[in-house]
Amino acid sequence: MALPSNIQSETLTVNDSKLVSGCYMLLHGRNGVIISRIETQRHMPRDRNHGVEERSGQKPWTRIPTNAVLSALRAETRQLITIIQKLKGLSPEAAADHLKSISINDEGRVVNHPLSMLTPLSSEEQPGATHQNDNESNDTFSDGDLDTSPFISVNEYGTIDSFGPSSALQVSTKLPAHSNSMNLENIRNSLIANAVLKRQGEYELYSFPDLDGVATDLGMHLLELHWNRQHHTFLLTYRPAIMRDLRQDGPFSSKFLLNAIFACSSKFSRRLEVRDDPEDPTTAGGRFFRRCDDLLSQESLLMEPSMPTVVGLLLLGSTFNARGNTSKGWLYTGYALRMVYDLGLHLDRKVTEENAEDIEIRRRVFWGAFICDKLQSLYLGRPVGIQLRDAHVSYELIDTMEEKETWIPYLDLMAPGGVTPSAFARGTPIYSVTCFQQLCRLSIIMTKIINKFYVIGATAASARANVQAYDDALVKWNTDLPTELRYDPLAEVVPSSRLPAPTVMNLHGIYHALIILLHRPLIADGHLRSAAGILPSWQRCTRAAANITKIALAYQTAYTLRGAPYLLSYALYVACTIHVRNAAALQAGHRREHLTLLASSLACLDELTVPNSGVSKVMGIIKKLMAAKDVQLPPDRDETAQVPRDAQDYSQDFGHQNLDAVLRTFSARSSQMQDISQNNSSTLVNWLDGQEEPFQDDLLYGFMGDYCPTNGELQGQAYPGVT
Repeated sequence: MALPSNIQSETLTVNDSKLVSGCYMLLHGRNGVIISRIETQRHMPRDRNHGVEERSGQKPWTRIPTNAVLSALRAETRQLITIIQKLKGLSPEAAADHLKSISINDEGRVVNHPLSMLTPLSSEEQPGATHQNDNESNDTFSDGDLDTSPFISVNEYGTIDSFGPSSALQVSTKLPAHSNSMNLENIRNSLIANAVLKRQGEYELYSFPDLDGVATDLGMHLLELHWNRQHHTFLLTYRPAIMRDLRQDGPFSSKFLLNAIFACSSKFSRRLEVRDDPEDPTTAGGRFFRRCDDLLSQESLLMEPSMPTVVGLLLLGSTFNARGNTSKGWLYTGYALRMVYDLGLHLDRKVTEENAEDIEIRRRVFWGAFICDKLQSLYLGRPVGIQLRDAHVSYELIDTMEEKETWIPYLDLMAPGGVTPSAFARGTPIYSVTCFQQLCRLSIIMTKIINKFYVIGATAASARANVQAYDDALVKWNTDLPTELRYDPLAEVVPSSRLPAPTVMNLHGIYHALIILLHRPLIADGHLRSAAGILPSWQRCTRAAANITKIALAYQTAYTLRGAPYLLSYALYVACTIHVRNAAALQAGHRREHLTLLASSLACLDELTVPNSGVSKVMGIIKKLMAAKDVQLPPDRDETAQVPRDAQDYSQDFGHQNLDAVLRTFSARSSQMQDISQNNSSTLVNWLDGQEEPFQDDLLYGFMGDYCPTNGELQGQAYPGVT
């Protein structure tokens, strides 16, 4: 291979022993770029005083490359190998397109191509890296390989530690190198076969007298509910390992994790014995939550991180947030995120036959934690715990057994009132793995939107500069979805027997909510408004809101919302903030459709309050917003009425309204404050003193915070047109 013009090669001898190679290279020093040379040697003498005889008579080189330089060279080599491997598997046309997407900089190195922000992680054969450029104005992400080995070591107890090179706690013992070169497809087949065998062995648990003091029948009922419901949302729990170690008392299961699963799945159970008060569904799982608290204290679980503890804390944190217990949810999730770093889950490792299951679990837990972290940031309006620059893990899962499993809602024959299994006999493929991977990709975009639009320090200039790029990223995410995950709820009426799985509906619900999160600030915030962009942004918000409501109605029709996750409630809440404003701004003749959308959304939220009691707070915010905007649902409304099917119907509404009416539905407080403060600071103080109460419209970021709008203190009162 020919070397670039700025690199020279020559052969040297050391006491009659040849150097395999020697080449000059560029190094960056404090005084600029300097020229040095790397020498790869054979049979080097032990006596360092032996002279170096060079053909050219040059003085011997004494400079040696640093570890950073060697790591960079190894990374670049692996990156090029990966590109070559990918090209070999493509058709000539696809290979040509892929080559065009790769850019080479002036130093002859591969740099980011435009689509890299949606593929931030590596393939299976190399540890991935999602990192954020330190320059905030250049918000790019690459799939280049980073050497994570300096950050991972093994302590004296054989446990993996994660201490960086700057830490005095870093130990010198590195992870053992695995000699097994079994290819990835064989490893995948081995894991899938193991998963099938472990599934067949789960029946052995029925022979146990109890599961940590819980009657075996009830315990298995709650476990089945978990595997049918919450498990598929984030894939945090790796079923083969947990169910095996539950029987064998292995490292991937524990009493704490078992009770966390019991506690979190109790909200989906119709059995009265899971409730502290049989008449109050919000008390479901109470004894299991208390058992988790006791185990955390008695076994000092927060003092010694482990995989079951991380997973249990994440499950509990998400459930506490859904129940409206946000402080406890925030703390439990925070403990879990710290443990993620302590266990080094944010750093990937190469997959081998020996460590395949461990890597599979680490990847699932890391990305499950990543997603929970971002959703909690939206709910509570607080900073994310895992930034993109710290995510160096592939979301390519090895075990894909659950991908095309036939899914039907869990049917409990012992539930009060019985069930009708024939209604769900057909089932649908769950597409659990691809939905998880696409949710990972979506959560990356979600993180960028949060950081640029909603956190402290986000500026109007930065938001305006990035809105088009993020909108393009969302559009591309949707366009690039695999065929089996595509779903357009407004395109046509689909029979309930042909509706996609809940995982697909949840995915699209979050996607449309992100469209609103991205575009609503362009209308709501006077500093971001652009005369040319207001109408298109509001049309995008309106269509997205209609899509969310239609998704919820389809979910309700096919599966009921009794088992839906809390994230669908958030999407519905975001949609309602748009429906209310359209109903308030449109003229009477064009208002009814949006009132129908609003009524349908509120009915769905009402059903979601049963498994997720925190949704009642969401409904309270929307009803207060309705009262503030003087929006009343017609008393003779038909809540079963079909919403319009054509997405274009919603765009046409804006030809019949004054867009200023929409703008007036948003608080002008922030714009007034800026105008007054620019004129006179004392005037600003007087203006603030004159406000009777702090007015705060419905929040998209942090709506689950302790403060809610207080217009008239309407909590608990009758809302106009709403029962």
